[in-house]
Amino acid sequence: MKRILIIPLSLLAIASACPGPAAAEESFYIKISGGGSYPILPNLSSELSRQGDESPGIGYSAAFSFGKSFLEKRWAAEAYFSLSRHPSFRYENEYEDFSANVGYYGFYLIVKRCLRPESVSFVPYIGAGAGYGRVNLTSGAAKLEGFGGIVIAQIEHRIRDNICLLAEGAWNVLPFEERYSSPFLEESDNDAILDGMERPLNDTFNSFEFRLGIKIRLMPPKSY
Repeated sequence: MKRILIIPLSLLAIASACPGPAAAEESFYIKISGGGSYPILPNLSSELSRQGDESPGIGYSAAFSFGKSFLEKRWAAEAYFSLSRHPSFRYENEYEDFSANVGYYGFYLIVKRCLRPESVSFVPYIGAGAGYGRVNLTSGAAKLEGFGGIVIAQIEHRIRDNICLLAEGAWNVLPFEERYSSPFLEESDNDAILDGMERPLNDTFNSFEFRLGIKIRLMPPKSY
């Protein structure tokens, strides 16, 4: 967690040292944040509860986005990337035995609505988007992937003309139940992860994330 938070704090220190030009009504921006993630994999969790006390557990999360505000800063659109990693656990039954740690990443296009565009402090946003998401039980294997969605709520506080601190919560979802494939999982002899009843393990994925970060508006170059 500390390593994730170092990134936005370092960017903040660099950006704060630069002179902040007057904020434009509409501009491009970059945003980076880090925090925690709580995963929900109902079928995997049920299987792990039968095996013992193992669970995916709360992990860390990071996100990066590049966006632009428009219509007098009432709306914004972002290209958004997020990833999360969770503590390792043992998946073990009569048919499978391997170490796993849930990892997720997603690419989304997001549209956000600013609820107080006239404010310069504590500016709230809500938004939603769609794109591609992927979950791995172990590196490069035992994966769920496909269409994903995201709902996001964010609040910003401006500290300079072009710099905002932010807090955001996000809900990621892969809504369609998929099978955990395992063609590259060395510890498995099957094409799919099996549960304790020798059935292929299918699942959906949800995660709730909370992050802190910064947003830096990219101001146009001065004309001479």
